[in-house]
Amino acid sequence: MTQPQTALSASRIKTAQGCSWLYWCKYKLKLPDTSNDGAKRGSICHLIFELLGEKRRKGHYDKIMETQDVFSVPSIKRLIMKHARRDEVDDEDNIQLIKEMTFNGLSYDFFGGDLDKPTKELSEQDFDIVKSDGKISYRIRGFIDKLFLYKKQKFALIRDFKTSKEVFKGKDLEDNMQDLMYSLATKHLYPEYENKQSEFLFLKFELDQNAKKSGIIRMEPLSDEDLLGFEMQLTQIQKYLDGFSEDDALSNMAASQGFPSDNSFSGRLLCGFATKKGELKKDGTKKWHCSMKFDFFYYLFKNSKGQAVGSCFEDEFSEDAVPEGCTYEIRYYKGCPSHCS
Repeated sequence: MTQPQTALSASRIKTAQGCSWLYWCKYKLKLPDTSNDGAKRGSICHLIFELLGEKRRKGHYDKIMETQDVFSVPSIKRLIMKHARRDEVDDEDNIQLIKEMTFNGLSYDFFGGDLDKPTKELSEQDFDIVKSDGKISYRIRGFIDKLFLYKKQKFALIRDFKTSKEVFKGKDLEDNMQDLMYSLATKHLYPEYENKQSEFLFLKFELDQNAKKSGIIRMEPLSDEDLLGFEMQLTQIQKYLDGFSEDDALSNMAASQGFPSDNSFSGRLLCGFATKKGELKKDGTKKWHCSMKFDFFYYLFKNSKGQAVGSCFEDEFSEDAVPEGCTYEIRYYKGCPSHCS
């Protein structure tokens, strides 16, 4: 069996399953992608969680808890505003949301002491795991937002922060890719912790298990049998994505899948309803659409071997953005074949 090449992540797999053309554009053509305000806010919240998870910043955490205001620590305020300005989410509404979601996450058992004092507490635990053993072959890579290890109970609590406007429902509750991926990674990294459970915190909601609509989603613990089944699934996904071609890109496009029968955001919904760039809704705001639906010019960055390593939109280009040792060229993307033929 050949060694796995593509580093699989939950988001990468979800993209491939959702739309083969979007996967081709993002991961093979390396086209630039737009990021909405929600994703930008989430990135800032995660940054603050990572920083305040360090023991040497416990004083900052204590002050925020005492004042109930993340801006009460000047260095944290400066950092949030710096990133918010860079990402163009520094308006009053976005800043208020960032403050509220960050404080919400910090207020909920941030150091994992509700169960017991953890033996080890890890923020942004990274993993890059390769397994090629008989019939199973895969490579997985990613980060776990918070990982609490309790040696006495042989228990690992896996926590992921979410800033989306909806909690999990449907398939995401029953067969969650992140839950499977993080549990498998934890099994590899800390095999002595036999018991594992994933916990997702949706920061826009009340973090109370008894709330009418709780933002706490605790997944059912996965057995070794469950994880073995996932490893076999990963092996098939690995083979598919390692050999992914332009023909594959046209084989499972969201536009050809129809509308979902459940409440999931999938199928044609992933394309969005805009019929042209910049189309407005009745309230004057732009209609959302997939970032690869319509045409655009972009700059492609290539390394010394001529391989594409990144890109940016035409209006975002500057020579400072070019990675060291890379060349660049302007290119034209003509849009998704399902919508711009």
